[in-house]
Amino acid sequence: MTKKGPLSKAEKFYIEHHKDFDIKDLCKDLDRAQSIIKTFVSSLPKSQKETPLYRQFARNDKGATVMTENASSMADDKRSTTSKQRPSCVTSIKK
Repeated sequence: MTKKGPLSKAEKFYIEHHKDFDIKDLCKDLDRAQSIIKTFVSSLPKSQKETPLYRQFARNDKGATVMTENASSMADDKRSTTSKQRPSCVTSIKK
């Protein structure tokens, strides 16, 4: 008899990391109905490995990779703008 009700966090995590498996195998492992698992798998994004920043690098077949201007600006935007220095640790020279 299969389980009823919504998927738990553990089941969702398992499906996310095994979404390439056959749905029948996932149903057997989790003891769930095919319709619930199909619905959840179809709601997942298609590709989680590639980020938009990853696609902005220029590559060739010889193994060279170059950061493009667009990738550089995207990396700068992600970088935090706050200073890592602590104001209480900074001293000024007296004049």
